[in-house]
Amino acid sequence: MAWPVEQRRALFQRPDSADVLRRAGMTWESVAGWLQGPMAKEVWEALAPSMGYMALLRNLRNFDEAGMSDEVAAAVAARLADPGQVARSRQFPFRFLSAYEAAPSLRWGHALDQALQASLSNLPALPGRSLILVDTSASMTHGAISAKSKVTPAKAAAVFGVALGAKGEQVDVVGFADGTFRHDIKPGASVIRTVDRFLKRIGEVGHGTDIVGSLQRTYRGHDRVFIISDMQTMSGHYGQGVSDAVPRHVPIYGFNLGGYKMAAFATGKANRHEFGGLTDATFKTIPLLEAGRNADWPF
Repeated sequence: MAWPVEQRRALFQRPDSADVLRRAGMTWESVAGWLQGPMAKEVWEALAPSMGYMALLRNLRNFDEAGMSDEVAAAVAARLADPGQVARSRQFPFRFLSAYEAAPSLRWGHALDQALQASLSNLPALPGRSLILVDTSASMTHGAISAKSKVTPAKAAAVFGVALGAKGEQVDVVGFADGTFRHDIKPGASVIRTVDRFLKRIGEVGHGTDIVGSLQRTYRGHDRVFIISDMQTMSGHYGQGVSDAVPRHVPIYGFNLGGYKMAAFATGKANRHEFGGLTDATFKTIPLLEAGRNADWPF
């Protein structure tokens, strides 16, 4: 900090610039102000080795626009894809999709896809057959899932729906609005590309939210049902509500992305559950709920 401003940029001509910055405890934010000028290629290449995981994820566009070399970019990509670093970063899965969409070049794509899949490693592997209904209505494409996020409810729902589908051998992923469409997930397919393909189908079956009708059209003896929606649902068909659209012994797990006070169905008993929000942590409770119902160990 004591160096004259006109001498600071000369640091990045030295081979030890990355080590100097690391030992000085300079973050990329502090360097941006310290330089009092543009963050050029050599600046980002010196900073990258000491940047934290989330900082790397947020700056992929900056790396590309500055012209970061493929050699340094490969080292960054290796860190992004490392399962241990993904776990320690505690990033939500949809953050990797957002980073993929924001980055101008394709050189990050494989690493981000691997990172997203690693972030989903804690999702439960559930026995039997599961039906996953993902809301694609118009209301799901507006707003964000939190005050600090730009991710729409539709995008978050698609990431988790597709991820569960990719993980389970007997999972039917269905998009729904006024109607329904089945979204097949090929074994070994990229989660990011499959989510992108799913999002492009929004509007295909209308713009309303007909949960009851969707269940009536798609439930075929599944062992459990997931509904990922903002829960702005239409009234029931022929007097039938969401809870009655599948047999009472079959659990329904609703993930309410709209934050409404009133649930779309009676919850808290008879295998009917609703979660406020959507994270990998909410999915971890499902095996516990089913173990409690079945009196399995450790209950």
